[in-house]
Amino acid sequence: MKTKETNAQKLVKEPQKALLSFVAAKLKNRVLFPEKLEEAKQYLKNIEVAKS
Repeated sequence: MKTKETNAQKLVKEPQKALLSFVAAKLKNRVLFPEKLEEAKQYLKNIEVAKS
């Protein structure tokens, strides 16, 4: 049984730099991992700052 092979280089027509820039612009100001964000907020909420 053969698996279907795909070549990502043929699928993407834009240069890598332009593609990464496009993806970054689309994801700007979005929360990708809301669970991790909530965990971090709870952790930071309970931190006590030590004075030196």
